[in-house]
Amino acid sequence: MMRRAGLLLALLWLGSCGTSAPVPEDHYYRLVLGAAPAEQRLTTAPLTVTGFTAEGLYHDRALLYSNDPEHRQLQQHHYYYWYTSPPRLLREYLVQYLRHARVASTVLDDSGTGGSFSVTGKVLHFERHAAAPAAVEVMLELQLMHPDRALPLILKQYHARVEVQGQDMGAIVAAFNTAVDGIYGEFVQDMAAALAAP
Repeated sequence: MMRRAGLLLALLWLGSCGTSAPVPEDHYYRLVLGAAPAEQRLTTAPLTVTGFTAEGLYHDRALLYSNDPEHRQLQQHHYYYWYTSPPRLLREYLVQYLRHARVASTVLDDSGTGGSFSVTGKVLHFERHAAAPAAVEVMLELQLMHPDRALPLILKQYHARVEVQGQDMGAIVAAFNTAVDGIYGEFVQDMAAALAAP
């Protein structure tokens, strides 16, 4: 009797293994340059966008979110990732953005050149707020330096909050894209004012 019961349990266990749900697939996202920013040449000197920095979870590729109404607690999405870390993602996207806007004669994406303007950044917020109304929040600290000046021409924190227009992850990523485009557009305006100043 015990042997028959054990065999029955083993068969039930094997049967349940065959009906388990498949493991979800990982999904990877990037920012995509939509409508090209308005072209405006701001300098004939080269412009170098150096590495962005970040702290803690902002180095990880998993998309971050918060269910906390005060946004004190951050969590990572399972199966949903940026294709690279946010500091690198945002730096590469800024290079694309500035090249399409033609703000300088050359926009470089490394720090190996001397005698040019340089842009650095720091990721302060880059997450989704899940509580209604669902939104994404992006905050970046951007700095524009000139090689002949000790102090930055621009040192400013840029903030954007964009409501998510939809329920799926595609809508969330689109909201991130809109937020970053808004920040980079404001940064280019500030660059224009800084480089026009005597």
